This record gives sequence, C-alpha cells and structure tokens, in this order.
Amino acid sequence: MSTTIAKSRAKMNLRSAMTKLRLTVSLIISAAFLGSGASGHEYPQDAVLYSGSIGGTKVIVTASCRPFDRSAHKTTPLINRGTEDRPDWRSATVDGIDVVGTDETLPKDGIPQLSSMIIVFGTKRVEIPAKHLHHVFLPNLFPATFSSDHYVSTLIAFSADAKAVYISLGVGDGGGAGTYNLFVTDDGKVDSNPIQRPEP
Repeated sequence: MSTTIAKSRAKMNLRSAMTKLRLTVSLIISAAFLGSGASGHEYPQDAVLYSGSIGGTKVIVTASCRPFDRSAHKTTPLINRGTEDRPDWRSATVDGIDVVGTDETLPKDGIPQLSSMIIVFGTKRVEIPAKHLHHVFLPNLFPATFSSDHYVSTLIAFSADAKAVYISLGVGDGGGAGTYNLFVTDDGKVDSNPIQRPEP
C-alpha cells in the first residue's frame, strides 16, 4: 500500500515539475518575443551608414533608433486649425518640431524613432543634437549603397575636403514615406534645410 502511495506521489511530483517547466519555458519565450519588439519593428544600434576615406581622411556615419515613448517628449497631435470647409491642417509635433516619417500624425509608442547619429571626420567626432533627430520616425538605417535597380535608401555625399557631409535618409513607409536631409560640418554645425546652390 505504501509503495503504491509513494509511486502515486512521485507521479504527481513529476507532473507538477513538468507543468512548472513548461510554464517557465513559455515565460522565457514570451519575454524574448517582447524584448525583441513584438510590434515587428527593429531598432538598429550604431548602424554604419557609411565608412570610407575622402582625400586621405577617414569618415564614418553611424545612426541608431529606439522605440518611441510619447511620455518622454512634449507632443501635439495632427490638428485642423481651420474649418471643415477651409481646412488648415497642422502636423503633429515632437518637442516642438513637425514629425517626419509619418503622414503628419503622431506615431504610436514603439514606432522606431531616430535616437542618435554620429559623424567622424578624421579625428573630429560630431554627435547630432537630439533636436535634429527625435521627430524622425521609421528611419531606414541602411548603408549608402545603390541596389541593382538603382534604388538607394540612404544617400551620403561628402565634400572633397572631407569637412562637410550631406545625408539624405529614407524614412517612413506608405503615406509617410519620404526623406530626411541633414547637412553637417566638421565643426559641429547642423542644418536640415535643403542644400543651396549659388545663383548662375
């Protein structure tokens, strides 16, 4: 009788241990899934957009993104400041700057947000200030190379003296797809206005 009870208890203990093991494995898988971005988005870190040499000067451009967190920024939604008959739509903003990479709407939490960009001009390192980055969403952080069909997501042009760089970064998808452009000099000046050419 005692042997039968002992065997029964052993089976119960084994079942309990197996149940706990399955639960632990399920929790680990769930945590890994959530940690890798259950939204299906990727968040590249220190992606190398360009690495090369211009006139003997080593130049590197890297960028990173992170999941957007509305609570970490001052935001405003897309709003119609006009009337229904005469609409005057104003883009959503992040930290006072119009969003880029969406269809002017404020993105949901978790959408990839441009979080850093670093340009190395030889011995000089320029970190792009947050005000030029945090309003940019769904950045395509791919190397500046052309595909076989002449499509390019990232376009980078250095000046011949390696003291300035123009970056045109593909951003968004669908209705929000477009480009975000930056002009950066080795002394740390950053401008997001279009490049100006001299008048003829």
